[in-house]
Amino acid sequence: MGLGIVAPVAVPVELRSGSRRRYRLSSDLGMDALLLARPAPFDVREPLDARFWLPDTPDPLTLRVEVFAVGDEDEGGRGLRFFGLKPEVKSTLARYISERLGLPLSPLYA
Repeated sequence: MGLGIVAPVAVPVELRSGSRRRYRLSSDLGMDALLLARPAPFDVREPLDARFWLPDTPDPLTLRVEVFAVGDEDEGGRGLRFFGLKPEVKSTLARYISERLGLPLSPLYA
């Protein structure tokens, strides 16, 4: 899976599936996915709820995600693919990525 443009982001991420809850540190953020610093103890393609704060934002993002493997990982996955994003969440992600990388904000998300 191509991630497109990603920006570094090292924030704690809370992952939930039913009664299971784990925490991981993120490493990179794209418009469609978040990468973790190390694999999460969930099955690839498993749907989860992920909650994290982007720097300089007052409220956390709580998103539905699906775990995916990055490279040739044997256990779990380091990728969290977003689905069902609301337009305001897409704008928040786009603003963070453009500001972090010093790129102009796409008119699609302005």
